[in-house]
Amino acid sequence: MNVVLDTIVLLRGLIKPYGQSGRILFDHFGDYGLVVSPTIVTEYLEVLRRPELVRKYQSVANRDLQAILRLIERATVVVPTSVPAVSRDPTDDKFLAAAKVGNADVIVTADNDLLDLGAYEQIAIVTAEAFLLSLEL
Repeated sequence: MNVVLDTIVLLRGLIKPYGQSGRILFDHFGDYGLVVSPTIVTEYLEVLRRPELVRKYQSVANRDLQAILRLIERATVVVPTSVPAVSRDPTDDKFLAAAKVGNADVIVTADNDLLDLGAYEQIAIVTAEAFLLSLEL
């Protein structure tokens, strides 16, 4: 199963490694293939390096970050030739573009601008909770 993870899912996984997003990242990392684009990876890394987050959540700065980097390292990197203007928030469209080009089955997010779409090009858009339930069936 190919999956695009929204940045908030990645961040929440680091903040709470035993929460839903954390279990997706750490307990089930071998159960799906991560699809990213260079733009998504850049956003992941920029958010993870934000000084206010590193200060507030020490787990962002310790060993869990290495696990995230390994996850990104083994991801399928796609380069969309265009980014559709679909979401209410144009900054979210990069996730849709990567999912389409990467033949993703699902986009996992907590962003209502994406969740309200329900699906894009037959790619399901679901919460971390829903995705985790599908993995644990």
